[in-house]
Amino acid sequence: MNRNAILTAIGLIFLGILIGVVAITGLQLTGASSAQQAKNVVLGSQTYAPKEAMTGFKATNSAFIEASKVVTPTVVSIQVKSTPRAGTSRDPFHSFTPRGGDKKKDEKDDGGGEEEGDADLFRRFFGPRGMERAPMMGSGSGVIISPDGYILTNNHVVKDADEKDGLRVTLSDKREYTAKVVGTDPLTDISVIKIDAQNLPVVPIGDSDGVQVGEWVLAVGNPFRLTSTVTAGIVSAIGRNINIIQSSSGYAIESFIQTDAAINPGNSGGALVNMEGRLIGINTAIATETGSYAGYGFAVPINLAKSVAEDLIKNGKVQRGYIGVSLEQVDAITAKANGLDVPGGVLIQSVMPDGGGRAAGLQQGDIVTSVDGRSVREVNELQAYIARKHPNDKVVLKIWRDRREMEVSVTLKPRPEAKEVSEATPPERKAEPAKTETASLDQLGLEVKNLTKEEKQQYDTDYGVRVSDIDRFGPAASRNLGKDDVILEVDRKKIQTIDDFKRAVAAVKVGDAVNFKIKNARKDTRLVAVQIAAK
Repeated sequence: MNRNAILTAIGLIFLGILIGVVAITGLQLTGASSAQQAKNVVLGSQTYAPKEAMTGFKATNSAFIEASKVVTPTVVSIQVKSTPRAGTSRDPFHSFTPRGGDKKKDEKDDGGGEEEGDADLFRRFFGPRGMERAPMMGSGSGVIISPDGYILTNNHVVKDADEKDGLRVTLSDKREYTAKVVGTDPLTDISVIKIDAQNLPVVPIGDSDGVQVGEWVLAVGNPFRLTSTVTAGIVSAIGRNINIIQSSSGYAIESFIQTDAAINPGNSGGALVNMEGRLIGINTAIATETGSYAGYGFAVPINLAKSVAEDLIKNGKVQRGYIGVSLEQVDAITAKANGLDVPGGVLIQSVMPDGGGRAAGLQQGDIVTSVDGRSVREVNELQAYIARKHPNDKVVLKIWRDRREMEVSVTLKPRPEAKEVSEATPPERKAEPAKTETASLDQLGLEVKNLTKEEKQQYDTDYGVRVSDIDRFGPAASRNLGKDDVILEVDRKKIQTIDDFKRAVAAVKVGDAVNFKIKNARKDTRLVAVQIAAK
């Protein structure tokens, strides 16, 4: 090969290399340019403007945020260690159902009492799940109510804690303290515990008397050990009595705030606050069939809880006032029998001999319509209000008596210590041969007889007629009047014989209602309103 051919080949090779380098460099530049261009891509609309109606929610959002900021630092987590007694175990999800004895539904004294009947399952919550042997660990919540470490919580959270190192409190900033129980009140399910600390954040206290159905609320606590959890909802109802608080005396005070803010195991003792960040209730229970949130939670109103807490801190126990009456809800028939246009108030079934009510002149059959100017619609409303009072406090009751309104000032007395009451069946007595007249009253669905001498001794009365038979589907039976009850009075008029009884009933128009005063075999007296049916 000559020299020129070699130089030509070398030139072509060099030219090919140059073209390749230029091509590759161009591709890299193009790729770099594309990559740079991708980084500058703008996603989403830049021209969107929210409607004025949408921006109006900013104030509501800010209220939720600010209320949460105020309350969250004041809510603590409580870890509880307990050692069950030998041969026992405790289920933290113990079910509660209505209780009671022979009282008519809704009949209670002014300090409590329970009725018996079917109800949805109400359960306490005090996580975690399960039944364990000793030692057991549980958790709940509490709310700081003083800078020096007093904490408000539920009695059922702390009641089984070991005396030594049984309570451990964790603040929202993760500081931990050992706590001691200052005092407990099983009748309201409220307890106060104390940690040794200073300058703690304190929850602002609200006024639960001003709570209204439909207002927004926040629940703050530690469900499932998820600390400082905030949920929102509304007040679903007020003054709820769900028959879950148990006490050895059978006396309990319930007037719960109901909310649909999500509450779960571990929320017990936590805060229910309004949109101003003020504490209006202590979360206490849920209505559920699963042990978890099902849409209904219940909180002890703060006005009641605060009164209890103040007593526990000052005295170590609650000093509670007492009217000394047994109460029953006024329904439509009772209202009609007493001349009330609209059902309302609570009926006094009996007056205790040592209570403030007897001293003030309250009588069986009086209907309490208000207390200190506050309307009374339910038995537990009056109970909860009186429970905030102390012995020697005065309350003004507006009552309905003999179809007219009047006011009575009552000085409350100390509540007597609970006593076990024996309700043994009286010994059987030999009745004299049946020689008495019998009368059937179809409009009441019952049959009555004159009392024998022995029956008068048995029932400790010298007047009245005995119900000898009753139609269990009739008007009298539907009002809990039973066989062997003795009817003493009809509309406050004493009944000596069945003729007196027939005349008294005949004087009442069909469709009207009448009050019977009855006595049972245990010698308990009560009023029963019955509507007269057509024969």
